[in-house]
Formats: sequence, C-alpha cells, structure tokens
Amino acid sequence: MDLKVDKIITLIKERVADKAQLPGWNSHKKMAVIPINIITEKAFIAPKDAKQASVSIILFEENAKLFFILTKRTSNVEHHKGQVSLPGGAIDNNESALDASTREAQEEIGVDPSTLKFLGNLTSLYTPVSHFNIHTFLWHSKNKPKIEINKNEVEEVYLISFNELINNDLVSHTPIYKSGMKINVPAYHFNECICWGATAMILTELKDLLNEVSNR
Repeated sequence: MDLKVDKIITLIKERVADKAQLPGWNSHKKMAVIPINIITEKAFIAPKDAKQASVSIILFEENAKLFFILTKRTSNVEHHKGQVSLPGGAIDNNESALDASTREAQEEIGVDPSTLKFLGNLTSLYTPVSHFNIHTFLWHSKNKPKIEINKNEVEEVYLISFNELINNDLVSHTPIYKSGMKINVPAYHFNECICWGATAMILTELKDLLNEVSNR
C-alpha cells in the first residue's frame, strides 16, 4: 500500500461514514466457516434476543506503517477460548456499544481510551455459535498504544500490519476440531498468528475497504 498513513486514515474515516454502502455481508461471507448459500446465510441474521457485544479495531502507526491489535483469548474466558480475536466483549446493561468497545480494550489490554480517536464503525456481525451480535468500532492512535495485558482474559497480543491484511497470499485454510471432527476453515495466516471465524469475517470488511480506498 503506497498511500501515506495520514491519508489512509482520512480515507477510511470518510469511507465508513457512508454506512449504507459498506460491503458488510458481501465481505463477511468470504471467511465464513460454513459454505454460504441462500439457506445457510439465514443463520447469520441476528434474532431479536441476540446478545450484544462490541469489539475494537485499534489502528496505530509505527515506522510509517499502519498496524492493528489482535489478542489470543485465554482458557478462562467464557466464549471462544484460545481463539485469536479483536479486543472486546459483552455490552453491559445501560452501556452503549461504543462505550463497551473502549471499556473492553482498556480492561483486556490496558489501552487508554483518551488516546484513541473514533473513526467510525463497520457492519455488525451476528455469530450463531455464541449468539452474539458483534458491533465493530474503528479507532486510531497516533502512536503505538501502551499495552498492559489482563492475563486472566488475554494470553498474547499480536500487532498485525495492514500489509499483511491485504496480502492475499496469507489467506488459505486452517484445520479446527468441532465435536471430534476436523474441519478446514478459511483463515488469515498472519506472521504472528492464525485468525479465523468471526474475527476473520470482520477483518475482511476492513480489508475490502482498504483495497477500495487505496485504488482511489
């Protein structure tokens, strides 16, 4: 990606402001763990009683390049144990989805909300396995955030570059095991970790937006 960091951030902010035209499901389904057709895609429609959650994509600059933060969840958390994910979690009662995204980032990896600038939000994604409707918020930190891991919830932190995200050579499949069965699912094979499932689906919308704005 040849654009300068400041320009990329500006273009992303402008692009996500047009919520009606976000790629949404067209991006999400590319990394779905099950084959998508007119029947299976209905599983991703959020029911009225879906639990609500928020995640943060925290963008930051280092050495004139853009990165974002992923985490590996511990075995102590209630959902998606041991999986690679974005900082986030369930929305508390009487809490906005936006506030939940920064609270969770602070609780899990110690990021100070006052250092973040809000860019906008991506398309919500319902995950039928955990029954969560996930709201995704984009944040920008001019510098690499100071990170302090909550070891009860987070095992590791990964810093992923935009160059890795848009590199199609890093997209393939990875085996997972469900009910004793081996399933090969679409995944990002980043340098530091393998990312699949809901997080990969969310990141694909960001990837598609990046490819779009970089071609302007």
